[in-house]
Amino acid sequence: MTTEQEHFEVLIAEDQEHVREALAMLLRSHGYSVRPCSSPQEALAEAARTHIDLALVDMNYRRDSTSGVEGLNLIESLRQFDATLPIVALTAWGNVDLAVNAMKSGASDFVEKPWRNQSLLEKVDSLALRGRNLRSQQRISEYEREDAQQVQMRIVPRRHMVAGGVEIIGESVPAGTVGGDYFGVWQPDAESLHLCIADVSGKGTPGALIAAMLHASVSTLAMSGGCAGKIVREVESILRDQVSEGHYVTLFYGVLDLASNVIEYVNAGHCPPIVRRSDGSVETLGPTRPVLGLVEATAVRAEKLRLLPGDGLLLYTDGIAEAATGEGEEFGEQRLAPWLDQSGELAARHAGLLLAVREHAGGKLGDDATLVMLTVWTEARAQAANAAARSWARTGS
Repeated sequence: MTTEQEHFEVLIAEDQEHVREALAMLLRSHGYSVRPCSSPQEALAEAARTHIDLALVDMNYRRDSTSGVEGLNLIESLRQFDATLPIVALTAWGNVDLAVNAMKSGASDFVEKPWRNQSLLEKVDSLALRGRNLRSQQRISEYEREDAQQVQMRIVPRRHMVAGGVEIIGESVPAGTVGGDYFGVWQPDAESLHLCIADVSGKGTPGALIAAMLHASVSTLAMSGGCAGKIVREVESILRDQVSEGHYVTLFYGVLDLASNVIEYVNAGHCPPIVRRSDGSVETLGPTRPVLGLVEATAVRAEKLRLLPGDGLLLYTDGIAEAATGEGEEFGEQRLAPWLDQSGELAARHAGLLLAVREHAGGKLGDDATLVMLTVWTEARAQAANAAARSWARTGS
């Protein structure tokens, strides 16, 4: 007997009292706590109110039946309480078909009656310990996922702001609980606006943790000011020791001069942002350097572009463009530009585009999806947009 066994709770679901007591005596003599139950209903009630480490389930509760229906139903019901619970089916000697059905219904193993004490104890000990370890790992994973989700919410909150004659709104939607997309908007001084969008290779918690590290470094650098090229070089230096082999980050970083509306940008292998001019013409801002993390530090080339009143800029990750129907048809970049038409409020167009992407994908995104939209208003429209942004900040809608 190990000290761990003293803390194992075993549920015995067996309607024959002499069998139930024999099993209980055997297990108690080897340090287990036992919860004996004479019916499936009693067993389910016990499982609902008590932590159970393992269940021994008799397959036949009617002496004139060998179908095992009640036992199979009980196994399936216990599985609904706890998908990790080890369950051992008790079957009559030689009833192989019922044992197979029990395994299909969710039993972890089976024991034939009459049983050999040592064999039964070995199975109970092994399965109970395995189940406890699995639960422990699951709890750790849940804590990690909750931590990562909280980090994710802090680093990619929905943003809506107006600076000068520029309005910007962004949102990130992870495909799972957490994601590897990241965006940020900062105004380190009255003259400039910094914006960044990035996509970390890989999904889930690893990507989210790299995104959190990216947020910490980029936020600090952005609020210190500086040109786009300088900030990307420093981010690359930080990432060099943080991103494991085979992982990489695509990133677009722009610094917008609010007086001239000239944006200086670096595109490190990211999806080309889309510029829609007031006359309806469309431009894309292609990569100016490779992605971060796969190659040694490389020269950073920045480009400049002037935005005029009526122009719109759209930044996105591949989860937007590659959102696909069940038949594999992607949303595509060609469907994005029309949403930059300034005939409606920016917040409504941003929400409408996200909804269109979701509907195209049948309501389920296959990858993290981030969308940032920026527009340069005329002076009158900028004042109205500023009022709308203040209202959103107060109400969150």
